[in-house]
Amino acid sequence: MSRLRMILPARHGVGARRPVAQGDCERLRAGDLRLLAWLAEQYGAGADQLGVLLGRGPRTVQRTIARLRVAGLIQTMHMLVGDPAWVIPTTSGIRLAGYGFPAWRPRVGMLAHVAAVNDVRLHVQRRSPDTEWVSERLLALERAPEEHLADGLAITAGQRVAIEVELTVKSLRRTRAILEELSQRFDAIAYFCAPGPHRQLSALQASGSWPKLTVRELPAGRRLAS
Repeated sequence: MSRLRMILPARHGVGARRPVAQGDCERLRAGDLRLLAWLAEQYGAGADQLGVLLGRGPRTVQRTIARLRVAGLIQTMHMLVGDPAWVIPTTSGIRLAGYGFPAWRPRVGMLAHVAAVNDVRLHVQRRSPDTEWVSERLLALERAPEEHLADGLAITAGQRVAIEVELTVKSLRRTRAILEELSQRFDAIAYFCAPGPHRQLSALQASGSWPKLTVRELPAGRRLAS
C-alpha cells in the first residue's frame, strides 16, 4: 500500500481516484495521464512549468498542449500580459486522470501563489525523486474544518513534512498560530518564502520555539523572479 493511500483512504466522490478504463489509456500517449493527474492536483500550471515537469523543450510542450486541448482534456488561458499561457485541465481531463475535483476557475490574485507552489513541487521532485507529494487539493479532503490547510505535504524517509509557500507577510500572531498547529500534526514544517516573509520566518526559526521549522528561499524561476 502506498504512503498516499495510508494518508488518504480510498473514497468515492469529489477528489477520489477512480480506475481509468483501458479504452481511455489507449487513446492517450505515455505520460499523458500522469500529466493530467499532476495538473488536476495542482489546479493548473504555466506552460513553462510543464516544460520542467516533462523535461522537454518548448516545441514538444506545445505539441502536447495542442494534442490534449484538441481532445478536450485541457484548456489554455492567457491571464497576464507577458506571462506564459496557463494550462488547466477540463472536467473531462480531471475525470480521465481519475479525480473528481471541479475544474479550476483561475483568479488573477491567486496565480502567483499557485505558480509558486508548482515551482516548489517541481523543485522538491527534482531534488528528491522518491519523495511523495500530497497536494493541497488532496489534503483538503481529509482536513477537519478548523484545521489549517497546508500548501502541500512531502513524505520522505517516513517523515511527513508540511509545505508552506509564503509570498506575503502574515501577522505575527497568525503565523505563530499556524506554526503551533502544524507542529502538532506533522513531523516537520518547511516554509518556502519570498524575501519579506523569509525574514519573519527566519527570526521565528532562530528563536528556537519551533524546532520542526525550516525556512528556505523560493526556488529560482522566471515567474518568481519577474
